[in-house]
Amino acid sequence: MRAHHKAGAVLASATLAASVLAGCGSGSDDTIKIGGIVGITGTFITEEVAKTAQRVFDDTNDAGGVNGKKIEYLVKDDAGDPQRTAQVARELNDAGVVAMTGSASFTDCDVNDAFYREQKISSIMAVGASPKCYDSSQIAPVNVGPFTLMTAVLLHASQKLGDKNICNLTVVLPGSEDAVKVALDKWQRLSGLKLKVNEMTTEQNIDPVPYLVKFKQAGCDAIMYNTSENMVVPFLTAAKTQGMTDVDYLLLAPSYTDGVAKAVGPLGLSIYAGSEFEPFTSNSLANAKWRDAVTRGGASATAFSQGGYLSAKFMVDVLKSIKGEINRNSVNEALKTMTPIDDPMVGTPFVFGPEGVHAPNQSAKIVALTGLKWAVVDDTFIEIPA
Repeated sequence: MRAHHKAGAVLASATLAASVLAGCGSGSDDTIKIGGIVGITGTFITEEVAKTAQRVFDDTNDAGGVNGKKIEYLVKDDAGDPQRTAQVARELNDAGVVAMTGSASFTDCDVNDAFYREQKISSIMAVGASPKCYDSSQIAPVNVGPFTLMTAVLLHASQKLGDKNICNLTVVLPGSEDAVKVALDKWQRLSGLKLKVNEMTTEQNIDPVPYLVKFKQAGCDAIMYNTSENMVVPFLTAAKTQGMTDVDYLLLAPSYTDGVAKAVGPLGLSIYAGSEFEPFTSNSLANAKWRDAVTRGGASATAFSQGGYLSAKFMVDVLKSIKGEINRNSVNEALKTMTPIDDPMVGTPFVFGPEGVHAPNQSAKIVALTGLKWAVVDDTFIEIPA
């Protein structure tokens, strides 16, 4: 998962509006309306999610639709603004969507969870980041999420790399402190180890040197850092300056980008990152259908677009399982009683189910920085026990 800061956001909005929103209008009895909230403008751009999901729905429509009806995908741009996030959810509700699919907004879960419960709108989300996304009766993200991924990355370090003195530096976002603690505690229970040093800060732009000095003095043989690419590059550069070349650096999905690989590859450090799906940089057979959809949909090949592809694919499978009229009630019932769906891009089956909380993806793969590129470390997923 990563944020894209792109110039020409307004132009991107117009382009996506033409390609994704064309023909949405008020629809008719012959269409199945599905909604999605993404960032087309603003600082958190996720337009490739909507483009890839749209391609999946278009392919379904081209093959005859679902029960003779075409899927009408209504995408709304929330621009990363919580007020706008709340507004567009209500617009989609008024438009008569039967469910949400492919949403990728940092604010959607926190802002709209209560509204989705009230209106009985279920969401197969493409990219969940907030703890609320994994603690809702109405939302089931297809991605692992940052908290389970923390546990997976730490397990790789302790079980596969043999690291014993593991240190953590986590930038805690508002409302996520408890979820971070649960993730760290789960690793400690599974591994039988304790963190050598555990630093948690709410500062977004930290000076890495004091933390690195503390880690060096503690003799850390691995350090997990959960930040995005704009912060991880100076952190790793400072680590190199401090002479910390015998440490395994553990990163999460926001740092698993081509930009990070090119920027810190020359440092020669031992760097690993967690992937929430089959690693998007891999040309594996598991990624073949997603890559085809991305290419034909004119989207970027990112972990975000993987989430868009999978969320739409799973929604289509659920819709096809419904016998009779497809409406909000029948979709909710189908999600609650669905048969788990296997897909080679994820290590655990997707299921919505009747539970009050949903975190179906409990698996991750690890990539390592080799030169200027990421390479898959192990072809098997790390699965976190429930």
